[in-house]
Amino acid sequence: MASAASGKGALAGGRVVYIAMLAPALCLLFLTIVPFLDGVYTSLTNEKLYAGVTRFVGFANYLKLAQNPTFWIALGNTLLYAGLATLIQIPLGLAVALLLDVPSKVQWFFRSTIALPLLIPPVVAGLMWKTMMQPQSGVLNWLLAQVGLPPFAWLSDPSTALVSIVLIDTWLFMPLAAIILLAGLQSISGEVLEAARIDGANAWQTIRHIKLQALKPYIVLVAMFRIPDALKSLEIIYATTRGGPLNATRTLHVMAYEEAYRWSSLGRAMAIVFILWVLSYIFSAILLTLWRKEETRFHGR
Repeated sequence: MASAASGKGALAGGRVVYIAMLAPALCLLFLTIVPFLDGVYTSLTNEKLYAGVTRFVGFANYLKLAQNPTFWIALGNTLLYAGLATLIQIPLGLAVALLLDVPSKVQWFFRSTIALPLLIPPVVAGLMWKTMMQPQSGVLNWLLAQVGLPPFAWLSDPSTALVSIVLIDTWLFMPLAAIILLAGLQSISGEVLEAARIDGANAWQTIRHIKLQALKPYIVLVAMFRIPDALKSLEIIYATTRGGPLNATRTLHVMAYEEAYRWSSLGRAMAIVFILWVLSYIFSAILLTLWRKEETRFHGR
């Protein structure tokens, strides 16, 4: 009897602990889902920032966006921005990670300083680089003049503005890729590297056949962080070009910001944000599946 009572008491105590741990999770889930659903509903209305009357309009906001040429320009810029940022930052991050993995007396210094750009807010970074990219007084064109090159229209030329912003994004977020990939390099067993060296593998063969193979899950992880983040980039773009010149850097997030705070159209702004969410969800789901596949292949589980 005492044993049975003790078992019931332990079971009841376990239920209390379970409920106590489940309650915060359910609360967090509720606080996440409710604003999301409210945003989806807002995208189906004609809600204005300063108007009191809101009317349900169904998919009218989405249809108007589909008929707006600026939306398709912004969509193309968004995908191009995210693609360029990821394709540039992963190889650069890998190169930096490989350099930081080489033992040296000053290794600790470079590993500490590589993360400094991540401490700068994107708006501040955008304003700083905008000053350096000024056509007449910017330090970048001054450096070009020192080596006999003509000045470059960084942010004022529609053909170069988006690439210039991608370079700012790369300076700001490439260290994140380097840190993640460096962590992947540090996880490679020293015994495997030593065995490769004994077998006669040179540095390039070790990188190609061992390190890059081990880094595949980490490369996918970097893409899984950077692509959704680049898709919703706003601060750098708005601090430098505000979507110009001639819509050359207008992305979906910039367009949503202006719809909400310039034209007071919350319904249309939320429609754009929901499209951004769908894009982020699709890319994240694809990359998560690929990451799990690479993890299973490499670790065998």
